Parts: sequence; C-alpha cells; structure tokens
Amino acid sequence: MSNKSFIIPKADKLKSFNQESCENLHAIDVNLWFKNNNLTPSSMNSIRQYIFEEWLHKKITSSRSKVSTGHKLVIIYDSPTDPFIDLLKHKIIEILDYDFCDIVLIEE
Repeated sequence: MSNKSFIIPKADKLKSFNQESCENLHAIDVNLWFKNNNLTPSSMNSIRQYIFEEWLHKKITSSRSKVSTGHKLVIIYDSPTDPFIDLLKHKIIEILDYDFCDIVLIEE
C-alpha cells in the first residue's frame, strides 16, 4: 500500500490547499512545535532531536485512524530539508504500515 502526504509552509495555507484538493486533511504543525519550544531547526541537538522525533511519532500515530478513513496527512513546516523529509517518510511508512510514501512539497 502507498500514500501521498504533503508539506505546506504555513498553517494559513491549509484552508486554500483544502479547497484546491477537495479532500479531507489531517494536519501536523511542526512550525508550532518549534515555536512552542522556543527552538529553531539550527538549535537542535541530539536530545532535542530525540524529543522532536518522539513528538512526531505520536502525532503520526494519532492520525492513523483519520488517514485510514481517507484523510490526507499534511505537515505544516516552513523549512523542510532532505533529512527531515527522509525522517518523515520513514515515520509514515513505519507507523502507517505503507510500502511507500510520496511527500509532495507545496510552495507558497
């Protein structure tokens, strides 16, 4: 089984993205996590990275029922890097039991 997930830069883009895609969406706001924890991607150390990955794991796990009923997973994050996208793909495949995960970056 495969899945398509999306990364958008800002939460306010979610509404227009939802209207364009005409699909049910489930969002995970990575930008908000960084803001709430007073962090930036460049200030991450190994402990903070571990905490972030555990948070992401819990968020994806909690979205399992919505995704299984047809919702598309949308990650709100304004500075995705290749390592982040790889981490995201790995978590989605592992948690949602997919064979493949396609990540689509949506520009502003």
